[in-house]
Amino acid sequence: MRSKTAVLLDAGGVILDEAEYENAGARVIAGILSDSVPGYDLARYWMDTEESVQSHCPHTRDYIFWKRARGDIALFASIKARYAEEWKQAKPPLALMKGVETEIPALAERFRLVLCGQYGGEIMELLDQCGLAGYLSSRATQDDYSVTKPDPRYFEQICRRDGLDPEACIMVGDRIDKDVIPAKTVGMGTVFVRTGIYKNQRARCPSELPDLVLEGVERMARAIAEKWPS
Repeated sequence: MRSKTAVLLDAGGVILDEAEYENAGARVIAGILSDSVPGYDLARYWMDTEESVQSHCPHTRDYIFWKRARGDIALFASIKARYAEEWKQAKPPLALMKGVETEIPALAERFRLVLCGQYGGEIMELLDQCGLAGYLSSRATQDDYSVTKPDPRYFEQICRRDGLDPEACIMVGDRIDKDVIPAKTVGMGTVFVRTGIYKNQRARCPSELPDLVLEGVERMARAIAEKWPS
């Protein structure tokens, strides 16, 4: 096995705790959909979310909007536009995942660390405030790339920017569909961290199985070092 030299860290679900983010979004969406779907409530929202997660849909909210719009493109667009407007007021501040403030420095002792997640400059601001940004090999965020997950070219662009060999990288993420599968496509090692709404997402065939599964970020550095020793 080729020696691993870099770890790509997903933003949401690994660096960031998205629990309040998801709960706030759920409340907004349930309120919007209750206007057009009789009886729609938070319970139905979470059932729709799990359905989206297990179907490997890359955009959970779009999946729900489209399902509940029942093929009406105009209604789908209206729901999505209303959500975007209401989310501006409801969006909570970013929050670090518990334990990641010790895991990032521990990982940096053995690997180069690279951000690989769908957040822009706001995550770098949080990492600066928490004294963690300096452990990353660059300050590049989603804002610096022309594509995003689950497109495998996103991972290739990150590697080119940082001068990395994909086969010498490990992708750490909280989703099988957007983290594990595309990372495996370009030859990376993969870690699936079971957190948040995607914690029960399943591989559909053996080729989608991650190399390592963790129940959270605590002790992540040790587990990765044991799986990929120098």
